[in-house]
Amino acid sequence: MPRLAMTLSALLAIATALSVPAAASAKPAAPKQLEPRHTLKPPTGEGYFDDVFAIDAEGKRLAVIRTDNATFAKVEVYDVATGKVLSGFDLPGKGQGLVPVDMELLSGNAGVVIVGREKPDELAPLYAFRFDAAGKPGGKVGPATAFGRPPADGTARARLLVAFTRKLGAKGAEATFTVAPYDVTTLAPAGKPRVHKVDVAGEMKPPGVRFIGFYDGYTRVFSERAGEYDKKGDVRAPSKMAIVDAITGKVDKEGPIADLVGWAQTGQLRQEHLGRSLFVELNEDASGVDVVDAMGKKHAAALAVPFQLYDPRSLLVEEGPTPGHLTFGLAVDPVNKDAVQRQKADLPMLDVYSTDAADGTSKLRGRVFTPRPVTWRTRGDVLVVLKRWKSFSRGGDELQIFELK
Repeated sequence: MPRLAMTLSALLAIATALSVPAAASAKPAAPKQLEPRHTLKPPTGEGYFDDVFAIDAEGKRLAVIRTDNATFAKVEVYDVATGKVLSGFDLPGKGQGLVPVDMELLSGNAGVVIVGREKPDELAPLYAFRFDAAGKPGGKVGPATAFGRPPADGTARARLLVAFTRKLGAKGAEATFTVAPYDVTTLAPAGKPRVHKVDVAGEMKPPGVRFIGFYDGYTRVFSERAGEYDKKGDVRAPSKMAIVDAITGKVDKEGPIADLVGWAQTGQLRQEHLGRSLFVELNEDASGVDVVDAMGKKHAAALAVPFQLYDPRSLLVEEGPTPGHLTFGLAVDPVNKDAVQRQKADLPMLDVYSTDAADGTSKLRGRVFTPRPVTWRTRGDVLVVLKRWKSFSRGGDELQIFELK
């Protein structure tokens, strides 16, 4: 081979070798920002949108509360596909005396159920109110500590709205829990209230198990049954998990605890998040997030960008509505470490992920621009984002409807 050819070949090989690490270390492209299908704004001078809004199970309609917190409050239902108002009605008493904390838009034309307090006190009890499509009151249940909805698993249980009440005893550690099921579409009782008592040792009698926490919308109890004692060998068998039906009081399932560490962790999470079944939590060294299933098994969530670009405090989780599924959101920190190093702030973005707790797989469903604090909700392929006021504690003047990928 001629000397010139050898030189060119050698240079090409060196250049190729040097280019591989550069390409491999190149910064990944940022996710593409979604554009809203519709942007909703209240008429000029006619109030604002409250923090509480709801998307129906089919992802076709959006219910909002528009109010000025003084002279009027009304529920308005929008068509998600067109962004047009379908119907609306005034709330009784101009909405005064009702502080909404949650709302469900019922299927068909059955109206809405609003969960709220009758005074602006976070320690005040909750009530559930039903209004038909014309705004006629159709029932009120409560008071309760919380209300829960079981997963949408296609069973009769999925139609329940569960009123959950907790009362602590004089000794602090003991407690009495009451679970009362109602039909969510009518608020008619769907069974007798069930009372569960937990003593100072943490035992729930009956059925004689160690109480850990409620889940599945307060319709089931995670608990632990002590293993049988072998008097001859002077040893006790390992404890078993026990799943109690909170409505009937019967043990539905018992079995071995495969992961004691995971079991202990999920027990702690249930104390912190009443009624929840699944969790997304910051991992131990705050370098990412873990999806934690019902038994405490962890899966690291795959993220579209390095976790260091996010603000860890922005993590918000929305469980369900189908069993085993979660949606969570993380907001980009405009002054994250990388942005500070290059002396240029990143744009404030919200990344919305869906995850399957069974295998921990996560998928980025969308990225939206959030120049202000936001409240968001999803259902199916629909994401609704409320742009909140910067200087007020509640409400905002703009709702955006997105189609998730």
